[in-house]
Formats: sequence, structure tokens, C-alpha cells
Amino acid sequence: MKSKWLSFYAAAFYAFLYMPISVMFFFSFNNARRNVVWRGFTFKWYGVLLRDAGLLGALLTSLKIAVLASLLASVLGLLASYALVCRPPRFGRAFYSSWLNAPLLVPEIVLGVGLLSFFVRIGVPLNFWTLACAHAMLALPYTIGSVRARLLSLKGSQLEEAAMDLGADHWEAFLKVTLPLAKPAIVSGALLAFTISFEDFVTSFFIAGVGVVTMPIKVYSMMKFGVTPEINALSCCLLALTLILLVSAQVLRKSAKA
Repeated sequence: MKSKWLSFYAAAFYAFLYMPISVMFFFSFNNARRNVVWRGFTFKWYGVLLRDAGLLGALLTSLKIAVLASLLASVLGLLASYALVCRPPRFGRAFYSSWLNAPLLVPEIVLGVGLLSFFVRIGVPLNFWTLACAHAMLALPYTIGSVRARLLSLKGSQLEEAAMDLGADHWEAFLKVTLPLAKPAIVSGALLAFTISFEDFVTSFFIAGVGVVTMPIKVYSMMKFGVTPEINALSCCLLALTLILLVSAQVLRKSAKA
């Protein structure tokens, strides 16, 4: 009896979460301008989406920022994880490790306002690069968590020490032993960082400079005039992209643990 109630609760919970997404997907094929009544099946809104220069430009901007932020977060995450796991213990390591998770704990609106105040105070103009750095900071805990878990699983194998016993220095042992073994976790963290950056709205709203329009900001401006099937079609495409990235990251994370 208990298992039946748990199954019912799980089904109701997932229905509550995914029913709005199902409605959005359904109305992206609606042959009407407004999402009020069903007027027939059509693919025309996906064609309108592909011809919208403003949306495509915002999409390209988001992709560029997400790629740059994921690369920066991956490099910093790898270096930080290596210092935390593979280097000799030093004073303050626990404090440093806990503060790396600060972007996960602090409300994003607080981070956005804080970064805005910081860039204005030091005289750095808000532009594409400041937004990419802000997104990299938001994604850094995810890359560190992924790479650090992999390095902890490798720590007991002492492969790096064996390589140095055979004549390699620290740099060669890192490049030829540690880095290849940590590669799946690095790619997994980079995919998560890409997803976090691509879908971020709050930080982008505060940090994006004049002329920098990301996809979430563009969608927000379009939503002021109502939800149209074009927005539904865009949301479905973004949802599919996000699912592909998350599934890929999960597969890579499992392969890294194997």
C-alpha cells in the first residue's frame, strides 16, 4: 500500500513539473498567433523563428558567452581542483574550499548587484567580456565539483607518483597521466558550465552592457507583449539543447567514475 502511494505521489509530482512544458510544446505547433485556442497543426512558427534576425543574433551572443565562460571555468576549475586534491595540505585549505561554493549559496540577484557594483567601482565598462567572466564565476563550483570528485577517485592509485618515479617531473606527470584520466570529468563540468551560462538571466540582466543581448534577455523583452507560438518554439528548441547537454554531462560523469 505504501509503495502505491509513493508511486502516485511521484507521478503527481512529475505531472506538476512537466505539464506546463507539455502545454508549451503543444502550442508551439498551434496555427494561431495567440495561445488561447487551438487553430490547427503547423510548423510555421519554427520557420518564423529561423528567420528572426534579432533572435538569431541573441542566440549567437549567448553561444559565444557560454563557450568562453565554460572554457574559463573549466581551466580554473581544473587548477583549483588539482591544488585542493593533489598538492600537499596547507593552512586554510578547508576555508578556501568552502568559499569556492559561495556562488551556489548566495542568491543570484545579490551576485548580480555585487558584480555590477564591483565593475562600476573599478571603472571597467560593462561589455561582452565582463559578462563572460561573471558567467564563469557562476559556473566555477560545478566544474570544481566534477573535476575534484574525479581527482579524489584517482588519488589512491598513486599513478602520478609512479610516473615521477620513472623519471617524469610534476608537469609531465600532470600532462601525461592526471590530465587524460580527468578529461571526462573536465568535459562534463564544461557542459554543465555551458548550460548554466547559456540559460542565465539574472546576472546577465545586471552585467550585460549596451548592445549585449543574450537569449534569455531577448525572450524576456518578447514576453512583455505576450506569449506567442514563436516563443514556445524557441523554448522547445532550448529545452532540447539543454537536455542533450545534461544527458551528455551525466554520461561523461558516469564514465569518469568507472
